[in-house]
Amino acid sequence: MSAMMSYIAFKSLRVADDGLYSPQRNTKWDEVYASSLGRLTYSLRTASLEGKQGVYASTVCEAWRYMEDDCRLFMVVPDPDAETEIGTKGWRTTCAIVLGEATSLHDAARLILASHQAGYPQIQGILRWARFMQVTPQAGLTARELVEKSIEVRRMVRAAAWGYYTTIRRGRSEHTASVTWSTPIRVVPGDEPPVLVGEPYLKTHFQRGRFSRTLYTPSTLCIEVGEDWPPLKSLCQTS
Repeated sequence: MSAMMSYIAFKSLRVADDGLYSPQRNTKWDEVYASSLGRLTYSLRTASLEGKQGVYASTVCEAWRYMEDDCRLFMVVPDPDAETEIGTKGWRTTCAIVLGEATSLHDAARLILASHQAGYPQIQGILRWARFMQVTPQAGLTARELVEKSIEVRRMVRAAAWGYYTTIRRGRSEHTASVTWSTPIRVVPGDEPPVLVGEPYLKTHFQRGRFSRTLYTPSTLCIEVGEDWPPLKSLCQTS
């Protein structure tokens, strides 16, 4: 287990042969010796927190929204000596330090709770998530059953599919829809990450002379996720 720290949060980072990068701005993280950890790790600094500057970290669900190709989920903390703004769902700081990759959400939750119990302050929303993880999974639940029963798991799946959209066209009518916090989820065989499939609803109005008619094409939109998708599969394993 990683060292206990304050304000443990999550961040999506792209893994390359020469190190870690922030996916949106392609900023490379520096390899440094972190005295607070007593070992080498990765860190990123910014000059100040003016405007929208700073290094951001947040909840698991929010971090999943920034996952791109070659990205993985990491636990990060603000440098104890850095200027940091703390929120209810995350923080931004002038210097962030990587604790390690979050290969197991259960282990990440246990670290957050252990740090909190040892007196290290944590982010409110992330601490709430970590407490939830202590009652997940329930014995014998499959990935499909876990998605059906757990609001938090559904939020994680939808967050990972965030940004996907699709458009339906019929004649002159069209409608575009994207993933929302209520998009249905279907668990399928395989290990594919969440993806939006199907078509949104469409309302089409026809009129010819005195005759008019409105047709409704029902939505078939849903998020498909593989039952062996690693973050979901890990929640079905108690060890």
